[in-house]
Amino acid sequence: MMKHSELRPSSALDLSVDCPRLTPAASAFPAAVSDYYRLDELLTTEEKKLRVKIRQFMEKEVAPIIIKYWETAEFPYHLIPKLGSLGFTGGTIKGYGCSGVSTTAYAMCISEIARVDASIASFCLVQSCLIMLTIELN
Repeated sequence: MMKHSELRPSSALDLSVDCPRLTPAASAFPAAVSDYYRLDELLTTEEKKLRVKIRQFMEKEVAPIIIKYWETAEFPYHLIPKLGSLGFTGGTIKGYGCSGVSTTAYAMCISEIARVDASIASFCLVQSCLIMLTIELN
């Protein structure tokens, strides 16, 4: 039986080899026009604007650069202040500099982020749901 280290060298994942269908078109996303579950009806006008703002940010700022970070197994830390300025961080928590959006709106924000990159969505969830909830409870 082969060891894991024999199967793959310890270098970063090369997406052009391992996932050829992702590159170079991974930064091109189809138009998000479907609302199959009619979730739009659950959002206020402001929450819909927030979702569009996040979608535009992810498509314009993140999609063109994220492949480089996947391939080098790094995180784009320079995006954190920009994510914070979008107005969804902290999720449903009110105060402490958090946005206090509805649970549904926060879920939609995270789904827009995950549509482009799940690692950034995970980062946002950890910050908002684990760290900030702990701070709020104390």
